Amino acid sequence: MFSLIKQSGRIHFIIKTHVIRFLHSKSAGGKEDLVEAGEIPIPKGVWADGRLQDPEELFRIVGSLVEEREWKKKQLYFTVPDHSVVIRMLDIPAEVKEEEIKGYLYMQVGDTLHLPFDNPSFDFAMIREEEDGKKTIVIFAYPEIQMEEMSRLFERTGLKPVVADISALAIHRAYLQSMSNEEGEHLLLADWNIDGCVLTVFRDGAPVVHNHTTCPLSFEQWKRTDGCYTWSGDDPAEPSRYTMDQVNEIERVMAFYRYSVMNDEAGVTKVMITGDWPDKDRAVDLLTERNVKAERWCGDEAYPGVEADVLGLSWRQ
Repeated sequence: MFSLIKQSGRIHFIIKTHVIRFLHSKSAGGKEDLVEAGEIPIPKGVWADGRLQDPEELFRIVGSLVEEREWKKKQLYFTVPDHSVVIRMLDIPAEVKEEEIKGYLYMQVGDTLHLPFDNPSFDFAMIREEEDGKKTIVIFAYPEIQMEEMSRLFERTGLKPVVADISALAIHRAYLQSMSNEEGEHLLLADWNIDGCVLTVFRDGAPVVHNHTTCPLSFEQWKRTDGCYTWSGDDPAEPSRYTMDQVNEIERVMAFYRYSVMNDEAGVTKVMITGDWPDKDRAVDLLTERNVKAERWCGDEAYPGVEADVLGLSWRQ
C-alpha cells in the first residue's frame, strides 16, 4: 500500500474508532514469528467520522503502550481508518505507461476522477491489460493530510512508520492463508465491528466494490469485558435490529455487484464476516436462510483469538 520509510521492526496496528488491535512479530510472514497480540480500547471522542479529533489522547495511549512493551525504534505497519478509504476500479488509456499511472491519477483528480476529499494519497493494483495497451486498475485513495498526521504521531512515540495499509486487504490476506477458498470465487468480506461495517467484494483477488456504514448505536452503551462486547442500552433489541439492517445492506451490495458490476453474469459466491460485532453468528444464520453461503472468521488455528485484520497485516511482505 502506501510506503513511507524503510526501517527495522515489526509492530502492527489496526486502527478502529473504538480500539487499536496490535500484533508484535519478529519479522514478516512467518507464523512462528508472533511475539504477542492484543488490543487497547480507545475512548469516545478521540476519533469522529474517521478523523482524529484528540491527537494528544491518542499519543498518550500509544506512547504508553510503546514504553510498556519497549517498542521504540521498531517498524510500524498500520491501517488507515476505514471511513475515508476509497477503493475504485478505473480504466487507463493505452498511451499511459504503467510507471506513469500514479502521475496520471493525480492529474485526473477533480476532472474525470472525483473523490470525497482533497490532496489524496494514491496506490493502485493492475487488474488487466488488453492487447491494445488499455489497462484496468483498482485504486486505493486516502486523504494525505490525515495519513501524515498519523505518521507524525506514531513517530513521536518512537515507532518508525513503514507502510499504511487498508483493513480489507489485510483481512483478505488472512482469509487466503487461513480459510478454505476456491479459485474464481466472488468473495464479500464483511468487516463488522461495533463502530460500523465495511463490505468489500473481491474478484480474482482484487477489491472491486467497497462500502462503509457507521453503526448508529450509542458507543457508551457497549460494555467491554475480555475483548467482548455486550449491550447495556435501555432497548435490548437495538443490536438485533441493526444486525437485520446490516444483513439487508449485505444483500443490497450483493445485488449491486451482480447487476451493476457483473451485468448479471456472476454474483457473490461467499460472504465471510469478521470483526468484534457480537451477533455475527446470527448474521450468518440470517444469510444462510436467504440461501447465501456465509461463514464467520474462526481464527487461524496457530493463533486462536487473533482477529483476521491484524493477523493479515502481519503477513504483509
